Amino acid sequence: MKYGIMYYKDTDNIGDDIQTYTALRFLPHVDYQIDREDLNCFIPKEKEFVAMIMNGWFMHNKAAWPPSPYIYPLLLSMHFTCLEKIDVGEKYLQGLGGEYLQKHQPIGVRDIETQKRLNRNHIETYFSGCMTLTIEPFENIEKKEYICLVDVDENSANIIKKNTKREIKEITHDVKPEEISKKSFDERMKDVEDLLKTYQAAHVVFTNRLHVALPCVALGTPVVLIHKEYYEKDRLETYLKYVISFSDKEFAEQNVQEIIENPKENSKEYLTIKNDLVSRCENFIQDCENGNILEYETLPELVDYEKYAKRLKWYQQIHENVRVKAKRNIYESEDRYREYDKRIQQLDQEREKLIEENKNLKKERHELQEKYEQKNIELKQVYQSKGWKTLQKFREVKEKFKK
Repeated sequence: MKYGIMYYKDTDNIGDDIQTYTALRFLPHVDYQIDREDLNCFIPKEKEFVAMIMNGWFMHNKAAWPPSPYIYPLLLSMHFTCLEKIDVGEKYLQGLGGEYLQKHQPIGVRDIETQKRLNRNHIETYFSGCMTLTIEPFENIEKKEYICLVDVDENSANIIKKNTKREIKEITHDVKPEEISKKSFDERMKDVEDLLKTYQAAHVVFTNRLHVALPCVALGTPVVLIHKEYYEKDRLETYLKYVISFSDKEFAEQNVQEIIENPKENSKEYLTIKNDLVSRCENFIQDCENGNILEYETLPELVDYEKYAKRLKWYQQIHENVRVKAKRNIYESEDRYREYDKRIQQLDQEREKLIEENKNLKKERHELQEKYEQKNIELKQVYQSKGWKTLQKFREVKEKFKK
């Protein structure tokens, strides 16, 4: 049996490579490395099935769905997104895309959002959980005293830094596609392994990323998930019970020093999900090794599919060019909007400052006016007093003069 491993060649998020790493350890060997964004154009060297565990995030280029007929899939821990800047909505889960999923249903989903989405499109599902929960702790990893901050918002990061003298490792899962795509597959998997070992050795990990939090749960490292106040509940809420979590506003109100020095252990409830995922993956591999369930006669001839794939690539590239260009334009517009919004906020702050200064000036003027009036009254009293005395003296002089 031939096996493929799915990865995203041009990813901008190490989380994609972590998803690939989790599937890789179940495979007896790897014969093909298949780009997630080019699934429909995959052609093996011979007319044969290539078994592949398909987990993770699907996908930027919706024109690459459904996958090639040569891929024999295990569909679990899947997240189908319709939240791209330029997207086809749920259309790719209908028609041919929906028929493909119905053929392999029930589909193992990673989150409630995906489950609702597939069920809406008449596709049977079950909650499989996330494959990153199957990661096994590495042997001979010594616990260290450092803490990891992984893509934590600036305010929360500053709070953490003020409340500890421990070494801090600041890490990001953001990567540049043009750089990571130059690395070999083995190099990328080695990078993932090194990163996971860093997390395993940490005293505690703070992050805003689900695919840092869940691997830490699997590795046994205390982890604190800091999310936005208004977060994607359907995507995150299922997993919050396995980790300590706060909104960024809630976190600012906590005893952070206590959280750092005495981090709570993660919940063990995830083991039910982990064991089920491991069992499904191992059974899938065993069935593939037996080869009894594969219908080779259903496969198209390579020469015919090569012609078809050539046309698919052409359409797919047009779609991708439009998507990337439109997405770039939207991001540029958003950048300009953020600049304008930032300038408006600055002007509002300046206006508030001027209003406050004006209030202070009015108050100062009022106080000076009161002082002036009080002084004027005092002066009048003095002048009146002096004037009366002068008049009295004048009268006395006049009387004397008369006499």
